[in-house]
Amino acid sequence: MYRWLLLALVLHAVPAAAQPTISLHCARGVADYPDAEMSLNRQSEHVVNVVFVGFRPSRGRLEWSLRDCLSTAAKLDGSRNIVALPWYRARGQPMQEPLEPFGESRRLMYQASSRQLVVERERKRPYSLSLAYSLGTSGSSLSAVGTR
Repeated sequence: MYRWLLLALVLHAVPAAAQPTISLHCARGVADYPDAEMSLNRQSEHVVNVVFVGFRPSRGRLEWSLRDCLSTAAKLDGSRNIVALPWYRARGQPMQEPLEPFGESRRLMYQASSRQLVVERERKRPYSLSLAYSLGTSGSSLSAVGTR
């Protein structure tokens, strides 16, 4: 009960532009539990970052951790979509690398509309094509340059 009251106070006290983070106590079934925090976003989906420090989890352990952390985050605020992003970081190192248990460009997310966890393809910016026309000594050439 105290946790809900604290969350309500945090959500109302924070300015709209700021993105506060809340530490999540999830995926703690074994001694090597990950660090997890949820970033609240008032304009779009919330983000849960799950960081495994010093060990690379198996795919099963990683998926269980993501599902548990998304379930915990949905209990705090299930009114918005919530995306889970898994990371690995070596002990004593500041750099993190993304983990992809569901394949490249796929992510696990909580859909607020259906109240279900789904694997979704990550939305990318649309591909645009820029045509560059150049005049050279050998005549003219037209080349396409793709950007994201």
